[in-house]
Amino acid sequence: MTQAGDQASDSPYLLSPQFLRKLEQATVASKHIMVGRTKGERRSARRGSSVEFADFRAYNPGDDLRYLDWNAYARLQRLFLKLFIEEEDLHVYIVVDGSRSMDFGRPTKFTWAVQAAAALSYIALCGGDRVQAFAHSEGEADRSRLCRGRGSAPELFAWLSERRSGGEMSLLKAVRSLQSTAPAPGLTFVISDLLTPEWEAALGQLAAAKGEACLLQVFSKEEFEPSARGDLRLIDSETGGDREVTMGATVLRRYGEERDGFLSAVRAVCSRYGFSYLFSRSEEAVEDVILKSLRRLRVIA
Repeated sequence: MTQAGDQASDSPYLLSPQFLRKLEQATVASKHIMVGRTKGERRSARRGSSVEFADFRAYNPGDDLRYLDWNAYARLQRLFLKLFIEEEDLHVYIVVDGSRSMDFGRPTKFTWAVQAAAALSYIALCGGDRVQAFAHSEGEADRSRLCRGRGSAPELFAWLSERRSGGEMSLLKAVRSLQSTAPAPGLTFVISDLLTPEWEAALGQLAAAKGEACLLQVFSKEEFEPSARGDLRLIDSETGGDREVTMGATVLRRYGEERDGFLSAVRAVCSRYGFSYLFSRSEEAVEDVILKSLRRLRVIA
């Protein structure tokens, strides 16, 4: 298969060298200032000792005398301390839906999701941020190590490429698992088709925590525009339930209405919670989605 216009190697999840070079020029754009753990390349809520001036405050006994503003003292006969912007890392969490419904389409939605997760991870790692990926399938939570630095990209790529889709996934359980183990608030990307009854509860759970979120919802071409016609027996890939239908003009029209209503509902919930939201189809190039569509949303800079 191809990735971003280039021939991929044996791994279907490997990002091409050309694509990686473009990702190195991008950054993850956080809307809010959050407190990280170590010095990084973005503004923090804390005040530190960088070169970028932030504010003054009155001197308190015990403060570092190196940061006294003697010019202010000469004018006002009062001691003030200079405050500077502290630069720290951002925690980026990426949740990949590994349910069996994601194993559909050409390329599959799961393949697309893993490639998107790899691209987002690489951008964050190149920017000095901390990254942890989560893949949930068969009701089990699976997480990578918390990574930092460009040198950890091969390890994270290998972890992502080893994931497999299968069984049912509880998106709500996945979000709760992330929140129970996340070391600090950050920016959470959720990559999923959201074809689960509990999708709204899961997004509500995500909104209840500190931090930001971006939802990448992905459908296959066949799911968005079914080409099948005639008498069919449809089988739910996760539950095994089946239903016999006749795919004619009336059913297709109703399907389109239900699809559009569902996508509108997801978009409305994301808007209510202040999440960034992007809908994509699995045949769309990951490069265009990450570097063009997410840039328009100002999630990537």
